[in-house]
Amino acid sequence: MITTTVTACTSILIAVMVCWLNHEGEIRRSLRKARFDRVNSQLQDLYGPLLGLTEINEKAWIEYHRSYILPLRVDRSEIALSTSEEEQWRSWVEVMFAPTARKMRDIITTRADLIIGGEMPPVVLEFCAHAATYDVLLANWDGAGPAKSTLIRHPGSRFLSYVRESYCSLKAEQDFLLEETREADRARPTQATR
Repeated sequence: MITTTVTACTSILIAVMVCWLNHEGEIRRSLRKARFDRVNSQLQDLYGPLLGLTEINEKAWIEYHRSYILPLRVDRSEIALSTSEEEQWRSWVEVMFAPTARKMRDIITTRADLIIGGEMPPVVLEFCAHAATYDVLLANWDGAGPAKSTLIRHPGSRFLSYVRESYCSLKAEQDFLLEETREADRARPTQATR
């Protein structure tokens, strides 16, 4: 009788422990999946598109600078643009820089919930403010050149660095979570071995 009672109690205790361990494992899997889904969304909906547009904008600015500013070897803020130079600058602003900046600003403002951290980074706010000033510039174009084109200057390489570093950090976390999931799946017994 005592043996039967001990066996029954042991069986119940083992069943409770197995149930508890399964529950804890499910909680860990659920949390890992939620984190993986968030990282995927951050990459897909915010930092991925933002990186692509930022890189395109950077390449365009470098080419514009190389082709139209460097050959003159002067600080463009100190001299007025010729009519043809202003037309060239306005074309670049209207066709390339302003539309790309708007797209980036729209991505940021519509998906701000996916920003890394608890608050909007100052460099991102600076960029969005810069992008907004293009609207005013285009509405009131009066010969503004590259050095005085927008009321709020582009934050420069700090913005590109922020976007690149954030994207790379999220990709590394995504890879880590994916590997962690694979390891957990390999460690979990399959239906055939149960």
